[in-house]
Amino acid sequence: MKKGERKTIHYRRIWRMVAPSLKPWRWYLFLFLFFAIFLAICAVTEPYLYGSIVDSIILSVDEHTSVFPAFQLILPLLFVWGGLVLLETGVNAFYMFLSWKFGNEILGVFLEKWYHRVLFLDMELFKGERSGELLRKFDNTWDAVWDVSFRGVRTFLEAGMRFIAALSFGLFLDWRLALVSLIPVPLSIFIGVINMRAASHQQHTASMYWEKITGHVADAFANIATVKGFSNEGRFVKIFAKLYLTSCKHQFAINRLWAIVEAGYGAIYIFGRLLLFAVGAWFVLNGSTTLGTLIMFLGFANFLFGSVQMITMAFPNLSKSLVYLDRASEYWYKIPEIREKPKAKTLTRVKGQIIFDHVTFSYKDSRRVLKDVSFQVPDGQVFAIVGESGAGKSTLAQMMLRHYDPVGGSILIDGHDLRDLTLKSLRSSVGFVMQENLLFHDTILNNIRLAKPTASMKEVEQAAKRAQAHSFIKALPKKYDSMVGERGVKLSGGEKQRIALARVLLADPPILVLDEATSALDSKTEHDLQCALKETMKGRTTLVIAHRLSTVLDADQILVMDKGRIVMRGIHKDLIKKEGLYKQYWTIQAGGYL
Repeated sequence: MKKGERKTIHYRRIWRMVAPSLKPWRWYLFLFLFFAIFLAICAVTEPYLYGSIVDSIILSVDEHTSVFPAFQLILPLLFVWGGLVLLETGVNAFYMFLSWKFGNEILGVFLEKWYHRVLFLDMELFKGERSGELLRKFDNTWDAVWDVSFRGVRTFLEAGMRFIAALSFGLFLDWRLALVSLIPVPLSIFIGVINMRAASHQQHTASMYWEKITGHVADAFANIATVKGFSNEGRFVKIFAKLYLTSCKHQFAINRLWAIVEAGYGAIYIFGRLLLFAVGAWFVLNGSTTLGTLIMFLGFANFLFGSVQMITMAFPNLSKSLVYLDRASEYWYKIPEIREKPKAKTLTRVKGQIIFDHVTFSYKDSRRVLKDVSFQVPDGQVFAIVGESGAGKSTLAQMMLRHYDPVGGSILIDGHDLRDLTLKSLRSSVGFVMQENLLFHDTILNNIRLAKPTASMKEVEQAAKRAQAHSFIKALPKKYDSMVGERGVKLSGGEKQRIALARVLLADPPILVLDEATSALDSKTEHDLQCALKETMKGRTTLVIAHRLSTVLDADQILVMDKGRIVMRGIHKDLIKKEGLYKQYWTIQAGGYL
C-alpha cells in the first residue's frame, strides 16, 4: 500500500471468497437461527415473569391477602422461571458447541482452499515476498475466519433475535415505552458503522507493519548463522523495535478510537435507561401503567440495549477481521501467469527431446535475462550449459519446469510446447536438482520420499546409494529416521545436496536438470557422485548447469552463455582450441581452480 493511499475494505470481494466455504454448512445457520430465536424468547420471558411476580405481590399487599395464599400465587411463576433458566443454560451450552463445530468446519474448508490457491501462485510472488509476511497473513486469515464464523455469526444472530424479541414483547405490553426505549439505538449503530469504516484504513496499515515484523523475525531465524557471524544481533533487535513501535503507533490509534466510541456507547445507554425510567415513572404515577410493567420494561431495555451493545462492541474485532480477510483476498483473486490451458495435454511416454526455439525472457523488473536462445537436445543426450554468474543459466533451467514462461519463442519436449501440457505431467517428467537445496523439517526418509511417497524402503536406499548418501545416513544415530532440522540445518551442504539428488533419482524422471548439483561436495565425493551420475544419465536427456568445467567434459554438447545469449557451442576438445570464453574459463580453472 502506497503512503497516503486510503485503503478501503472490499466487502463483495470478501463475501465471494468466503461464501463457497459456507455453502456445505448452510443448514447450520438455520439451526443457529432456531436456537437464537428460542434463547431470545427465553431471555425476554424472564423480565416478564419478574414483572408479573412484582405485580402479584403488590396486588396481594393492596388487597391484604394473607402470606400463604399470596405465595401460592407466585410459586408457579417461580418454578416456571427456574425451569426456564435451566433449559436456557442447557440449550445455550449446546448452541455454543454447535457454533464451535461450525467455526472449525468453515475454518478447515476455507483455509485449505486459500492455501491451495497461494501454493499455485507464480514463483515470482514467492521470490518477491518474505515468507514470514506470508505466514503472518495466513495466521491472520486463520484468526479472521474463526472470529467471523464462530463469534461473529453467533453474536449477530443472538443479538438480532434478542432485539426483535424484546421489542416485540415491549410493543405488546406498552407501545409508548417501547418507542422510548428505541431512541438510543439508531445513534449507537450509526456511530459504530462510521467508526468501523474509519478504523479500517488504519487497520490495513497496522496489519502491514505486523506482517513486516514477522517477516523480519523469520528472516533473522532463517539466516541466524549470518546474523551471528557478523555480530548483528543488536542491529536486528533495533530493527525489530523500530518496526514494533511503528506497528503499535497505528494499532494504538485504532484502539484509542474504539475506546472513545465505547465510552460514547456507555453514555448513550445510560441516557436511554434514565429516559425510559423517567417516562415510565411518569406513567406509573399517573396510573397509565403498573410498576410491574415498568420493571418488565427495564428488563426488556437491558436486553434491547444489551443486544445493540453486543453488536456495536463486536465492531472492533469485526473491523480487524474484515481487514485481514481483505488482505487475504488479494491472493485469492490473484491469477497466476503460469497456469494450465483448459484442454492441456498430459505428457506420456517421454523420449526426452528438448527444443529451445528463439527463447527470450525478462523478469518483471524488466531485466532481459535470455535473448533469442535456440538449441536442440536430442533425446538421451547430455547438454552442459556454462557461463558466468548472471548469464541466465539457472533461469533457463527453471523454465524447464515452467516456473517461468518465455516472453518470446517457445520451449518444447517431444514436440509439445510446455504451455500446452499439464503442470503435473511436465514436472513429474523433469527431475530438478537446484543449486541451493533446502530440505523440510522432517526425517531424511520423508525428505527423500517427497518425490515418490509410495516408495519402499528398498527403493529409497537404492536411490540414496546412487546419490552417495547411504553411507553417511547409516552412520547417523537414527539413520533414515534422523531429523534434518528446518531447511536441513543439521546437515552439511554436501549432505543436503546428496539427499536432494537421492530424491530426484527416486522419482526416476526421463529428463534431468542438474543446476550445480555437485557444487557443495568435496573432491572425492564429487568424483564418486559423478561416476554414479554418468550411469544415471545414460539414455536419459540431461541438462547440466555448471561452473566447474571438469564436471562437463563428457557432455555431448556444451553451450557457453554470456549476458543471456549462447555465444559458443561444441564439445570440450573443440572448444578449448577456439579463442573465446570457454578457453578463458578452462585456462583459469586449469591453473588451480578445477
